[in-house]
Amino acid sequence: MQQSKQCPFEDANLDITNLSQPIQCPFHAHASALSPSITTRVELSVQALTFQATSSSAALLKDIGGGDKIRELCTRFYARAFKDDQLKTFFFEEDGARAHGQRLADWIIQKMGGEGQPWTDSGRWGMRQRSHYKAWNCEKRDVSVRGNHFNLMDTRTWMRLHFWAARECHLHLHTAFWQWYIDFIKHFIAIYERRASRYAKQDAAWSKEKRNLDKYVDDGYYMKDLVE
Repeated sequence: MQQSKQCPFEDANLDITNLSQPIQCPFHAHASALSPSITTRVELSVQALTFQATSSSAALLKDIGGGDKIRELCTRFYARAFKDDQLKTFFFEEDGARAHGQRLADWIIQKMGGEGQPWTDSGRWGMRQRSHYKAWNCEKRDVSVRGNHFNLMDTRTWMRLHFWAARECHLHLHTAFWQWYIDFIKHFIAIYERRASRYAKQDAAWSKEKRNLDKYVDDGYYMKDLVE
């Protein structure tokens, strides 16, 4: 049997929450869900407004199944983001959800600690701001907004889809990680739109309600309730 050249999570139409067969993937482990050993809250470490990796954040990464779990989450996120009417115009690279997911995941994994420096080792250290500049100026964007930085709708849409992908990967079932990760996203989203951070918990809960997902799809993969 020929092995697939894609991660199954790249198919946004595939329901990954109720798969009956083991996942065959050439990129990620897709390990079975583990019973969390960390059950108490882990505080986000921020010193002088700067996030700090700790032994506790590294332990959380290990407890959810390691870096591959983050790569699976980010692959799924980009599979959804590529279809989103608001976000899809920012993408200037055409190498697919798995490659996009690898880049974001490597950054998150390095931030959490415990698995080396995959973001730095990939040669992308210092390129995050440059990539965002290219996204703001992507030729897919309408000329009336091309060059504008991420706004509140952009960042809240990003959070909703990202947490939806995390929920599909069952990461919401790891309570300690879920609480920590909301705080993590809340901290970093403020860099791009300071008003967005106050909505992190709310946007993490958005995908819990099926009616929200159905309306989003029916509205053409567009979050009308976020229009300012």
